[in-house]
Amino acid sequence: MPTSSILIVDDNKMNLKNLHHLFEEELQQVKVFEAQSGVIALNVLMKEKVDLILLDVQMSQMDGFETAKFIRSRRKTKHIPIIFLTAAYKSEEFKKKGYELGAIDYLTKPIETYTFITTIQDYLQRIQKGETLIPHNETM
Repeated sequence: MPTSSILIVDDNKMNLKNLHHLFEEELQQVKVFEAQSGVIALNVLMKEKVDLILLDVQMSQMDGFETAKFIRSRRKTKHIPIIFLTAAYKSEEFKKKGYELGAIDYLTKPIETYTFITTIQDYLQRIQKGETLIPHNETM
């Protein structure tokens, strides 16, 4: 039975499929939800218990930053930790914006699989313990 849940939000079907497969193989007892847009993500968040959101920045219609604003504006979802994962928006300006929107981390591709999985596991363990997660950039 799953003990944690992750919502992956990306408008690229292949990215969703790859991340879902990776999590199924590497993260035991984690339920994975997928959303191909910000709007779908918001609908999932209203219906399901989600512990961690992995959010792509570059999406059509509503980008990851806009999606994060909506997530943070709703009482039911404002506490859910967000990790941005992007291949395109790598500059410090975009990272800063992500952290200002309340992200706990801002990861850029390519990212080594072991490091990525270890990072996600660490966050999930801390969430399960009830720890308050602060943005990664604030810990330095």
